[in-house]
Amino acid sequence: MNPSGFVIGTAGHIDHGKSTLVKALTGIDPDRLEEERRRGMTIDLGFAHLDLPSGRRVGIVDVPGHERLVRNMLAGAGGLDAVLLVVAADEGVMPQTREHLDILRFLRVPRGIVVLTKVDLVPDAEWLAAVEAEVAELVRGTFLETAPRLHVSARTGEGLDRLVMALDRLLDEVPQRPVDGPVRLPVDRVFTMPGFGTVVTGTLWSGRVRPGDVLEVLPGGERVRVRQVQRHGAPVEVAVAGSRTALNLSGIERERLERGVVLATPGTFTPATLVDARLRLLPGVPPLGHLARIRVYLGTAEVLARVALLDRDQLRPGEEAPVQLRLEGPLVAARGDAFVVRRSSPPLTLGGGEVVTVNPPKRRRGPAAAAEVAALAQADLGEVVRGVVAASGLAGATVEDLLPRLGEARERVAEEAARLAGLGSLLQVRERYFDAALVAAAEERLLALVAATHAAAPWRLGLPREEARARAFAGADDRLFGAVLERLVAAGRLALTRGFLHEPQHVPRYTPEEAAVRQAVLERLRAGRYAPPTLEEVRSALGAPADLVDRMAQSLIEAGELVEVAPGVIVPSDVLADVRRQVVEHIAAAGSITVAELRDRLGTSRKYALALLEYLDAARVTRRTGDRRVLAGHQARTAGVGERRG
Repeated sequence: MNPSGFVIGTAGHIDHGKSTLVKALTGIDPDRLEEERRRGMTIDLGFAHLDLPSGRRVGIVDVPGHERLVRNMLAGAGGLDAVLLVVAADEGVMPQTREHLDILRFLRVPRGIVVLTKVDLVPDAEWLAAVEAEVAELVRGTFLETAPRLHVSARTGEGLDRLVMALDRLLDEVPQRPVDGPVRLPVDRVFTMPGFGTVVTGTLWSGRVRPGDVLEVLPGGERVRVRQVQRHGAPVEVAVAGSRTALNLSGIERERLERGVVLATPGTFTPATLVDARLRLLPGVPPLGHLARIRVYLGTAEVLARVALLDRDQLRPGEEAPVQLRLEGPLVAARGDAFVVRRSSPPLTLGGGEVVTVNPPKRRRGPAAAAEVAALAQADLGEVVRGVVAASGLAGATVEDLLPRLGEARERVAEEAARLAGLGSLLQVRERYFDAALVAAAEERLLALVAATHAAAPWRLGLPREEARARAFAGADDRLFGAVLERLVAAGRLALTRGFLHEPQHVPRYTPEEAAVRQAVLERLRAGRYAPPTLEEVRSALGAPADLVDRMAQSLIEAGELVEVAPGVIVPSDVLADVRRQVVEHIAAAGSITVAELRDRLGTSRKYALALLEYLDAARVTRRTGDRRVLAGHQARTAGVGERRG
């Protein structure tokens, strides 16, 4: 027997006896509003519960039947385990009978019973047979085609016992809801109870809720704490998926809640603004054009949207197509959710469908986009996980990033991601996952860039690491780039020297002219010692082309023979090593050094002394304190000095 709860709904035309039937079965009048009782017409959702012979207590949602109240009916039709399709025997099938059945089919209600009510008003057997035939024609080809069809009179009690027994048997076949998944409760009613505060009710679609749990209100994102959990008016320690549930909440005002919001496990759902979906129109409705404006009903929510038709300009009656819904308001949705679409004016149920992906990229129309959505619709969880990871590009995604797109239990998503990593479809770097094909393509771009650098500039050591990352791994998580570099270096496909990426066998090569200029540049800068000339002065002295001097200066920097200690200040590495030695010696003896003291010691200008000390600060040889420098921690320990002032 299914350990989760059950919810049964009513459906059918106005005044066919739905509410009267619920009251006769349960003793509870589902018409809770004074206006409903005064007018004798159900306006909003009503609720009751029924104890079955098996010991199960099931929730009942009674929906309004009037055509102007279909939106209220839709708010109650989601999350049903079974339905009682009510047809008055004295009237037969009516317009809302058909519309409600269409809605139930799109919402994938799995099972039901056809109930012919008011049979006490139809003594004519021939009329009753005609109604039976009409009902049989109505349900042909639907989930109710083989459902029980029972004759009932709520006034006389005829057939009520048979209906209760049939319901009990029917629920034996209902599949279990995902009790271990994330909590998801579409709210259908909000009110304030004296002494308790804010209370919400709804059918728990997945998960379980206990007092003390913290839930997220979507789409707003507020966090609330559950004070008390009730099922059918009685406090319980836990409510499980499939149950009609009432939650007493703290941490939020009544005015912040309304029908259509969802209570969920924090971090598991992100409200959608774009949804890939499969959409099917009913036969006999008007065609739907590209970017037509519709109303989308999912759970208890109603959102306006534009329908982007991906592979056609018009969706005709009875057709099905992959689409993208461009929502005008946030909608909490997950892969596999069923929805209904309606036209606003004049009101009409157009069709419905199933969510394929949530918050996908905005798709350009064409066969490729349609084929991708169609393929995703048929994909298993592993394919969807890989698709979502791939959509995140080289930034990658954690399991927590995946959860709002999938609406699955964290453990299941984590297991699937780990399985795909084991198969090589995904690459895992710490807690992040990356699409292996995207990473492989980026690796090839990187190798090609390095090879192109060698071909275009043989004199260069290679490609700077950060330039390589920006060009080959744009937008990549830095840990991914580091992991890829480590693997390529270990495999002997790349080498990393002084921050430059190059092929392992590559050695910079120079033409005779380049070699001569290179040596001349180095000699000129060495001759300048602690007051080196600028490159402009070197160019002028050598009379060589400016670009050639600059290239050779760059090659010397990449080779480590020159160091640019500040913009425009380039010092030979052996001169810099000498400056470093002198600074350490001075501080070891005097406790500190100033810019002026280094200037005088080197016999240079303040400009160069300051640039050299700032470079040593950045290299963590020295540390500035006021207008003086002392040795940084490691250097101080090595030199055996404290931080006394000179």
